[in-house]
Amino acid sequence: MSVHSFRAKIKPAKIAEMEEAGEKMFAAIAAAQPEGVRYAWTKLEDGETYVFLVEFENDDNTPLLAVPAFKEVMATLKSEWISEPLVVERLTPIGSYKLF
Repeated sequence: MSVHSFRAKIKPAKIAEMEEAGEKMFAAIAAAQPEGVRYAWTKLEDGETYVFLVEFENDDNTPLLAVPAFKEVMATLKSEWISEPLVVERLTPIGSYKLF
């Protein structure tokens, strides 16, 4: 199992577009029902910084890549929406209640 966080500061003019694309992406993920992954987006209080959390049961399998809407949103995030470099970190859960 691995858990990662992705912190992205979004250009203010792109926030509504990104959130709308995110809603559609999550609908596509729910429809595809990929196994071995848990995924969430959260927004920080500043309204421009987002933290995405992902847990993979198997590091050799990234089932979100099989969902075209996920790949499209991630490509657009990197090329159009972020205002600062994406910060990626591997997390080590030390305790959890139904989250990891």
